[in-house]
Amino acid sequence: MNTFQPERAGRVLAAKARRGVWKRSVGPCLRGLLAILMLLSWLVVVAYSMGKDPTRPSKWPADFLVLTTCTPWMMGRREDRPGAGSTDPPIDPSVACASYARFSTDLQSEESNADQQRKCREKAAPRGHRIPPELEFSDEAVSGTKRHRAGLDAMLAAAEARRIKVLYFFSLSRLSRESVITLPLLKHLVYNCGVRIVSVTEGIDSNDTSWELIAHIMAIVHEQYLKDLAANVLRGQEGAVLAGWSVGDYCFGFASEPIPGSEKGRRGRDAKPRKLYVIDPLTAAWVARIFDWFVHEHRSLRWIARELNRLGAPKDHRAETKYWRHQYLPRLLRNRKYIGEWTWARKRNVRDPLTGKLRQEDCPPEKKEKWLRRFPHLRLIDDETFEQAQRLLQKNDEVYGTLRKKKGKLAGSSPDAARRYPRHLLQGRLQCSECESTLSVGGSHGKYFFCPGYAMGICTCKTQLPRALARTKILDEIGRRILTNPAWRQAVLDELARAWQAQETQQPSDLAAAERALAEVNRCIGNLVNQVENGIDVPELVQRLAERRLEKQEWTEKLERLRRACENRRPAPTEAWVDEQLRHLGETLSADNPAAAHALGDLVGGQIAVTEIRRPDRERHYWQGRFTVRTAAVARALVSTGNEACNPLPAEADVSGEEIVIDFRKPAQYEVESERAKELFDQNWLMVRIAREMGKKKSYVRKLIKYWFESRGLPVPDGRSRRSTLEQKHCVPPTFEALADPVLALLREDLLIEEIAARLGVCRDTITKVIKYLRTVHGLDIPDGRTRRKTLEHKVSGPHRCDEPHADDTGAA
Repeated sequence: MNTFQPERAGRVLAAKARRGVWKRSVGPCLRGLLAILMLLSWLVVVAYSMGKDPTRPSKWPADFLVLTTCTPWMMGRREDRPGAGSTDPPIDPSVACASYARFSTDLQSEESNADQQRKCREKAAPRGHRIPPELEFSDEAVSGTKRHRAGLDAMLAAAEARRIKVLYFFSLSRLSRESVITLPLLKHLVYNCGVRIVSVTEGIDSNDTSWELIAHIMAIVHEQYLKDLAANVLRGQEGAVLAGWSVGDYCFGFASEPIPGSEKGRRGRDAKPRKLYVIDPLTAAWVARIFDWFVHEHRSLRWIARELNRLGAPKDHRAETKYWRHQYLPRLLRNRKYIGEWTWARKRNVRDPLTGKLRQEDCPPEKKEKWLRRFPHLRLIDDETFEQAQRLLQKNDEVYGTLRKKKGKLAGSSPDAARRYPRHLLQGRLQCSECESTLSVGGSHGKYFFCPGYAMGICTCKTQLPRALARTKILDEIGRRILTNPAWRQAVLDELARAWQAQETQQPSDLAAAERALAEVNRCIGNLVNQVENGIDVPELVQRLAERRLEKQEWTEKLERLRRACENRRPAPTEAWVDEQLRHLGETLSADNPAAAHALGDLVGGQIAVTEIRRPDRERHYWQGRFTVRTAAVARALVSTGNEACNPLPAEADVSGEEIVIDFRKPAQYEVESERAKELFDQNWLMVRIAREMGKKKSYVRKLIKYWFESRGLPVPDGRSRRSTLEQKHCVPPTFEALADPVLALLREDLLIEEIAARLGVCRDTITKVIKYLRTVHGLDIPDGRTRRKTLEHKVSGPHRCDEPHADDTGAA
């Protein structure tokens, strides 16, 4: 019979207590120390791999992989070690278990999630756990840097609803690739939701006291892997850019085509050929049309977007929407790839580690210059058109920047918006002389102009002006008096010749000044860089360096423009060139688009003053327009139409011009006929011939010519002196001499003078002159009119001839 021994029992209890203390405190400390050593070894591997020669292979990563592979059974629970059985009590199989799987891109196999879920089920089986299919959460083709994912959010919702007790995942990288996302998620699951987490490949088990240390280390490892992968991809893209290959950054108007045979020199399962940039004929034509609408026709961005959608224009290969939006057009119009300058790495992607969202930030200027490529064979737009587009966009930004509220919303259009972006030829151009208001469009279907001051009671002009009549009158008058006038052509030619000569003299000095300014900026930049290298790194110095680099870019662009202007210098303007540009200007004005409205505004000096002409004897009045066209204005219009590199003299030096007065009313019938008579009169036609052409009497034609001159305040020319001058100039015989033979033949037919005049279409006095001419010049014995009428008794009794039966002689016949 064993007796109780207090001393022995005390020694046994003390030994057990020491073993418990060792198991609870010393063991985790040793495992933590081992984890720290593993982290230090990983840092050594990273530092060594960053500093070693990339061409020499290294065994460090493999050794480190062995170390990290062995870590789970060295630091995990005893049941996870090889050859060790679990001493934990069996877990109830009814415990709710779940798994989470994910793969990153659509280039990976869709079976990746199924394989991960299979490994999770194999890991759960020895523990007596079963993962039902409805609790197998997954995400497909979603980056691990994103915080919100459909499968991940569903898993978190189930965990917060206490539907999950144990969560399996193949690797901690499947949960997230950002440590700031991974660790809060794990702690939320473990401490807030009461979920046990188990990693298949990394030995992480939240039932182990050291799981947080291992999770921290592996989260950093997975995050660094993502950064190394991005660096490797960037390195490969830089090599492709330096070689001139396509890196997928082509935009609307371009495409890429493979280089035949280039795939043979590349490794990998699916080796793809290298590609080169090419012009896409289909979309490149739309690019040229967009620039033409915006620059030459002055169309608005919204109008261009509507027209592109109406015509079914294609979009960029990366577009996510089907229809065009006007917000996309400024980016297209500012893209320098259309003039052959292909930039790369202008912006860099910066990821928000908390949400995974990407944003773009500008790269430093020196990096932009490093990766600037010039491809002249890919040019779609000429430099002059591109620069005009930039000026128009800059003007848009300046105008609409002042019209936006604090949050960027437009506050409304400006008062002169209609003049800057006209929808028809005369919008914003007609100004009432009485109240100085701009005429508005109104009336039936907007067919009339009216003075808005009359409705407000500040103007007495209530007459409406038909839009079609005003447009026709103005264009006809400009075309007749300016565009087709030889005197104006010569005046404009002289103006352009003076401007061209001034530019020829000024261009070399401007080019030399730009070169000196650029050299000075480069010198200043060099001094600032030297100060930074010497250790003087203050915020003001860095800011000044950035300003100088921006200034250098501006001077470089200006110098390139001047050099292009010198290289593309055209010869002096000629009469043929002026005639061609006048014809183009006439076509532009007739187009009735914003470009025509701007061209008309340049010609008339911005506004056309209109005055209501009141006629006392009429109830209806009419408008009269008055404007002055100057030679420099026509020269500027020709230059803008022809896109030439010569600039006419400024408007201050322009003093020669012509005032044009137009009556906006429908002309009466006699006014139209007077214009026709004056046209034939200017062609040196005689009055008789004009009367015969118009089917009118000679006296009526004289009245038409007289009205035309008097209505314009001009002296009426003398008809007799003009006739004698024309007869002497053209050796034209008088009318009675030309009619001598026909009159003589009709006289022998015993016709009266009235009948002869009717036959020949002249008046009776002309026939009398012909008879007098035959008697005096040719000596013919022809009786005068009275004597001849008495001898012809059968003519006196009536209009019938004597040899014709009368009504009274019908029975006798």
